[in-house]
Amino acid sequence: DRRATSALLAVLAAVKEFGVAITRPVGAPAGNLATYIEVPFLLGEGKLIPDGLLRVTRGKTSWTALVEVKTGAGVLNREQVESYLDVARIEGFDAVLTISNELAPAPGVHPVTVDGRKTRKVALHHLSWAEVLTHAVRTRVHRGVADPDQAWILGELIRYLEHPKSGALD
Repeated sequence: DRRATSALLAVLAAVKEFGVAITRPVGAPAGNLATYIEVPFLLGEGKLIPDGLLRVTRGKTSWTALVEVKTGAGVLNREQVESYLDVARIEGFDAVLTISNELAPAPGVHPVTVDGRKTRKVALHHLSWAEVLTHAVRTRVHRGVADPDQAWILGELIRYLEHPKSGALD
């Protein structure tokens, strides 16, 4: 999970067009994207460490999301997702984004059923690895990437995600 998260977050921040393709559909404004891996948070007596954090800033507007990633046959856990929703609410973040090989039962529906009260102030979004790969290919091939070095970086992410040992396409 850590390798996939690191690769994805690094490329999201490095390739602006890809960052927008992933963050805009989940509610982020267009702007400067910063990514962080394994930021620790305190919740009650415990310490929670989500896989990543996304922050998009545009002027004085800021949008922040916690990211939880599962690869291979890893499944999202209701308690874990709900605890990240709690942290996001306490910290004033906008969303929790999960990425896994699980498929949502319908567009806009999360594969994990959570307490509806937890999503009143914090949005919950899910992307499958297949969707992430589709966004990457669409961005590189159809929409284009302005900088050739960034296009190469995005191509390397695509190559990584397509590799059987990445766990992204189980």
